[in-house]
Amino acid sequence: MSGSSGLDLAAARRALPILDEVTYLNTGTVGIMAEPVLAAHLAAVAHYERGGHVAEETAREGYERARAVLARLIGAEPDEVALTRNATDGVALVAASLPLGPDDLVLTTDQEHPAVLFPWALAQRRGRGRLSFFSVALDPEETYHRFVRAVHPATRLVVISHVSCETGTRLPVGAICSYCRERGILTLVDCAQSVGQFRVNLRQMGCDFATGNGHKWLCGPKGTGFLYVRADRLCVLEPPLVGAGATAPPFDRQLLGEDPAGAPWDFVASARRFEYGTRNLHDYAALSAAIEYLEGFGWEAVEQHVAATSGLFKTALAAEPGVTLYSPERWEESSGLVTFGVAGWGGEELSRSLWNDYGIIQRRVQVPDAVRVSCAYFTALDDLERLLAALRALRRS
Repeated sequence: MSGSSGLDLAAARRALPILDEVTYLNTGTVGIMAEPVLAAHLAAVAHYERGGHVAEETAREGYERARAVLARLIGAEPDEVALTRNATDGVALVAASLPLGPDDLVLTTDQEHPAVLFPWALAQRRGRGRLSFFSVALDPEETYHRFVRAVHPATRLVVISHVSCETGTRLPVGAICSYCRERGILTLVDCAQSVGQFRVNLRQMGCDFATGNGHKWLCGPKGTGFLYVRADRLCVLEPPLVGAGATAPPFDRQLLGEDPAGAPWDFVASARRFEYGTRNLHDYAALSAAIEYLEGFGWEAVEQHVAATSGLFKTALAAEPGVTLYSPERWEESSGLVTFGVAGWGGEELSRSLWNDYGIIQRRVQVPDAVRVSCAYFTALDDLERLLAALRALRRS
């Protein structure tokens, strides 16, 4: 394999010392934080934890800055962004906030992460919607047609991943959101596997809600994420939990009096209504740092690198005897996630051997029974050559 992009790969890898120890191909599960971002993270934690209330104003400024930086990245307004702990939070908040009846359908795909399935399964148990499914194809047109055939008059919400966590397939989210908007069906898009890989503009996408995280492709702090609520859809969600910071006007004992339920308060008129109480404000300063660090390489260069490395790797895999590629070949229909199987090897066994015997960090997927690797902004062709060499050795064993 040979190839190049405009990204300064040497500089990117120097800031990630773990790459001297292992072949890291699992950003789709947990990204690794670059040293400059880690330094900013530790400094923010130390400042807030040492200073307490004295440092809170600075910590809150960093928190709100993260909201603005993230909103700019995803094509949203800051007031449309709630800062959460992860993508699951966003799905769970919508599932618990949206008024659905037991016969209302929630349509999703057969390749969703438990982050999508469990919140809606729990909602169904509680009589708030009922799950239905359509299958994802490698071809986006076929996926779209399957989606259309699965829509029912009782469908009230469509929940889909922008990029499948199983095969790396990029779903036709724009077309699906447009179809739903014309018919009054709400849409929730899980961007856990897209934000940080390539440009994502939620306004152009046309979804009503979206969720994502900072710890995968953005390589930011664990425990950071977002829920996007389009401004004109805020009124349809009533948060399941509330506390100080989520209400307007601010907490006032006299206002609440002896009848807090009947007092004249409401949720704040922004996505901040999902945020309340004491929060880990300092972690979000590192989320800004992670986004700006990748911006320093150039988002176009990041996408070109991910596209080039994943494309070359898929071509090489397709030429290997006994290897089955489960990801789309064209970049526009895929992502930096590449899923493949090896004849005679189950996914769990293959994943364990690559990790334990070769120091290649990847992830097993269950459907298909295979292994998934992530080609990230720091992935070198040498990493992928080592994986190919390991696969050849395992086939011979």
